[in-house]
Amino acid sequence: MITYPRYLARQSEPQSLLIGLGNAGINIMDRLISQAGFPMESLAINTDQQSISNTLASKKISMGQMTTHGLGTGGDPEIGLDAAKESAGEIQRAIAGANIIFICAGLGGGTGSGAAPLLAEMAKQNGSLVIAVVTSPFSFEGRRRSQQAAASLRDITRFADAILHFENDRMSELIEPHAEVRETFAICDNLLFRSISSLNRIVTSTGPIPVSVPDMLTVLRHSDDSCLFGCGEANGENRGHHALESALRSPLLDRGRLLHDAGRLLVHISGPPSLSMEEVSEIMREISNNLSPSAMLNLGVSATHDHSSPLTVAIIGRCGAAKRTSVPAKVTPDLAALTQSQPTVPPASKPEQIEAPFFEMPVAHTAHPPEKAPAPKVLQPLLPLDPVTRGRFDKIEPTIVEGQDLDVPTFLRMKLKK
Repeated sequence: MITYPRYLARQSEPQSLLIGLGNAGINIMDRLISQAGFPMESLAINTDQQSISNTLASKKISMGQMTTHGLGTGGDPEIGLDAAKESAGEIQRAIAGANIIFICAGLGGGTGSGAAPLLAEMAKQNGSLVIAVVTSPFSFEGRRRSQQAAASLRDITRFADAILHFENDRMSELIEPHAEVRETFAICDNLLFRSISSLNRIVTSTGPIPVSVPDMLTVLRHSDDSCLFGCGEANGENRGHHALESALRSPLLDRGRLLHDAGRLLVHISGPPSLSMEEVSEIMREISNNLSPSAMLNLGVSATHDHSSPLTVAIIGRCGAAKRTSVPAKVTPDLAALTQSQPTVPPASKPEQIEAPFFEMPVAHTAHPPEKAPAPKVLQPLLPLDPVTRGRFDKIEPTIVEGQDLDVPTFLRMKLKK
């Protein structure tokens, strides 16, 4: 059973709040704030005191002062969770009154991975619509960070109404191989900026074809699938085609090839008052030609009052949803009935396999190994201790001292042969 946040029952104007959690989340939020006409309130939450002091957010919370002393978590999610618990009261007061909450965080580290699930839970208890926009680390950052990100994402899924999950490895396809590090992260942050702006526009805009929140949640609820996202805008002649072409260039759409794998897709088109139905039809016709016949397509159209605003196309969806919906619902009961009607046959026992330790020589085994015979006693032969010729020293007079030949080895002269 799908439940929706209490926000849907409210009659007041939506109040959006963007929360930047941790260093990665705050960097993305600052990029959003720097854009003209940023429509949301902003809240920065971090355990790093230096990051908090430099952010552009209107509200700031230095989380877990007694836990981290403003020095960060050192990449430990447990410390991040303890810091969030310490500042839970302050966080709850800061998010009160917001009915749409965006949580932007980079998973894999300590603050984002540890605090994001608790933050999503508190936002859910506030009755807000909770949308998480998160990233997972690059593969070269190590297995531990990837495991921490995966565990945190599973916990966030329990409380967030919608999740946009971006993999840094996939976003790196936007960047030239030899681009500078700063340019790389700026382009990745810009993609996240577009996703949050698009979602906020979809949720808050009113137009001739509005997108209902349940429709959006249906598309974004399954966080275990790959995220599809693309956004493009254009002005001038043939602007609809150019905006769609720009959206399909996103690596998260694989140049549009992933559209055929989408089970559910949400398309939102917005533009100036001059936006025509012909432009909308042309965009949707081109998208529909690349979709699977079983895919569910949700469309939203809104128009602004600014005649200079560009035509914008946002595409949001999930891979793999079509495959899940095609599985019959009664597969499990049928299998259970079939199992009960057949006689139970115990499986043949397999010989236990014991892994040999390192550096142990392999031993050949036969079907009927012979009885062990006593090992033969090894006899060590005696060395030849008899005098031998002196070789090239035969013609040299021996060294005689007190009647003993010193050229003869001592053990021979002392008769220590046995």
